[in-house]
Formats: sequence, structure tokens, C-alpha cells
Amino acid sequence: MSRWELKNQAKGALKDNFGSKMLLFIIPIIAGILGGGNGVKQSMDYNTSNFDSIPGSVWMVISFATLLIAILMIVVALFVSVVTVGAIFNYIKIFRGERNNPQFKNVFGPFYDGSAGKIILLSIVKGVIFVALMFIPVIGWAFAIYLGLGWSQATYVLFDQLEEGRYSGVMSVLSESATMMKGLRGNYFIFKLSFFWWYVLYGISGGLAGFWTTPYLNMASIAYYENIGK
Repeated sequence: MSRWELKNQAKGALKDNFGSKMLLFIIPIIAGILGGGNGVKQSMDYNTSNFDSIPGSVWMVISFATLLIAILMIVVALFVSVVTVGAIFNYIKIFRGERNNPQFKNVFGPFYDGSAGKIILLSIVKGVIFVALMFIPVIGWAFAIYLGLGWSQATYVLFDQLEEGRYSGVMSVLSESATMMKGLRGNYFIFKLSFFWWYVLYGISGGLAGFWTTPYLNMASIAYYENIGK
């Protein structure tokens, strides 16, 4: 199926009741908008030349506060990751015609059905592997891209494995995704590249365009998965 047809499928799946479907991604959309600002960065711009003048007790408080902020940021990131995947799981059902009137509360499904831990574990395993490969110049970077394209369908595979009761661990998800993408890595790369101007629009709008681009790009990616899975 052509890229044009896949995009039309995505638009068709979003056409009716778009507002409710968009709201499923409202948390990651808002997180993207807030993340596009520089307020946090500015608040962390310390004048290091003054560190020597800070009393030890004050320094301990600052260090403890910094640690708490770091932990909070990690927790928030994991929470956003889970609800984002929760939204994707709902989009798969919408694309398949299994859910026509989604509700915002549906995105919290992973916290109730026990899949949140599996989603987090998948994210951590992928993240650790990619970070490790980044320390290996050229070869590691190239391999990271190769793995990234092969594992691009992992979230959707995880959904199907959970739905069909055949989940047996993170590696089974990654392996199935890689198998599906054999011979399609280049094709998928071109497919994602075809949304270049959507990414530009998202960037120059400070994330505000995400109210449309986020639902559309995610549904288009699901359309790709559904068609290679047939």
C-alpha cells in the first residue's frame, strides 16, 4: 500500500469525533509544549563561580533538592510514557473499529490492567541499549539506527501480544518487531521522512501544532503497522 493510502487511512480513522480522539494524547501534547520552553534550563543555569562561597549546610539542602527534582522528573517522564502508550493502544482499537467513542480515562488503562510495568520495562531496555551504543562512534550509531528501525513496531507488537495472551518478555516483543521489519527498514524510514514538514510545523509552533500532528502521526504509524502485519 502506498504512503498516500496509509495517510488517508489515518485521516479516515480520525475524521469522526476528532476532539475525543485528540484528547487521548492531551498529556503528551502538553508535555511537549512545556518541554519546548527554556524555563527549566534557565532555572538550572547556576553561576559556578559562586559555589565556593556557599556554606556546607546550604549546599547539602541544594543537593538534596536537586536529587528530589531529578527523581520527580524521572517519575513524570515514566508516567507520560505510560499514558502515551495507553493512548496508542486506544488508537489501535480505533483504527480497527473496536472503539468509536474513546474517553480520556482510557489512557490510564495500563495502570489498571497491569501492562504499565511491561511498558516501562520495554522503554528502559530500549533506552539503555541505545544509550550504550551512543558511546561507540560511527559503528554504534549506525547499529542504533538499524535497531531503532527494526524495533519501531515494538509498541504495537506489545499491544497484540498482551491482547492475545502470548506476551513472554521484552525480548519477544523486540524480536517480533525486528522480524516484521525485515526488508522494510528503508521503506519505513522513507515513510517517516515523508512527514518532514509536519515535524517542522511542530517545532516552529513550539509544540502547539501537536494538537493535530500528534494524533495524525500516531494514527499513520498504526496504519503502517496494520498493513505490514496482514
